[in-house]
Amino acid sequence: MTTFGPRRPAARRLVSRWVGALAAGAVALGLMVATPTAAHADTAGNTALPTVQIDGVAWSQVVVGDRVYVAGSFTSARPAGASAGTNLTPRANLLAYDITTGALIQSWAPTLNAQATAIAASADGTRIFVGGDFTVANGASRFRLAAFDATTGALVPGFSAKADSRVRGLAVSGGVLYAGGSFTSANGVARNRAAAFSTTDGALLTWAPVVNATVTTVAVAPRAGGTQVLLGGWFTAINGQA
Repeated sequence: MTTFGPRRPAARRLVSRWVGALAAGAVALGLMVATPTAAHADTAGNTALPTVQIDGVAWSQVVVGDRVYVAGSFTSARPAGASAGTNLTPRANLLAYDITTGALIQSWAPTLNAQATAIAASADGTRIFVGGDFTVANGASRFRLAAFDATTGALVPGFSAKADSRVRGLAVSGGVLYAGGSFTSANGVARNRAAAFSTTDGALLTWAPVVNATVTTVAVAPRAGGTQVLLGGWFTAINGQA
C-alpha cells in the first residue's frame, strides 16, 4: 500500500439532471481516495511514500487530518520495509496509519468478520462509516454498515443502519450518509441498490432512486451544495431512464 502526491488520473463522467454515473473514477494502486480534509503527504507530487503494508487487499481509504483510514480484506499489518509474514500486527479488515510517517496507528483497531469495501468520514471528522460484506463489528451485530469513533475505534452507540447485501460505495454530505451496492433493502425497507441514512443514528431517509444493477461508487457534487449525488457501477438504468 503506497501513498502518492496530488497527481490524479483523469475521469470521464456522464451526468444526468439529478444523478450522475461515473464512467471512470480516481483510482491509485487499487485505492479509491476521498479527502474531506486537506492532506499534505508529498508536496513534490512524484515520490512514493512508505506506508504500513497489509496481507490482503485495500479497497478504499479516507483521510481525516493526518490519519488515513483503510477498508479492505486483510488480517494483519506490518511496517513499511518489513518482509511478508514478519513483524505483524493483527488487523481485521480495517486500520489507520499516519499520513506523514506511514506508521500504523496502534490505538485504532476495530474489527469486522468480513471485508469492508467502502469507507467515509463524517463532515466533522469524528465518525468513520464503513460498508461491506460483514455482519459483525467489534463483536456486535452490524449488517454491512457500521459507524466507528474516529479516535478510539469504538462502535458509535445507537447507529443502526443496515443493508441486506453488500455495500460498495459511501459518501457523506452534511448529516446524510449515501450508500450504494447490491442490496435491495435498507433498514428492512425496499431500496434498489442506493439508499440514504442519517449520520446521527442511521435512520433511513426518503431518498430512494431505483437502480437496475449494482452501484460500486458514490460521490456528492459539492458545487451543488450537496444536492446532487453521483453514482457509478454496473447499472444501465436509473428510475427507468437509460
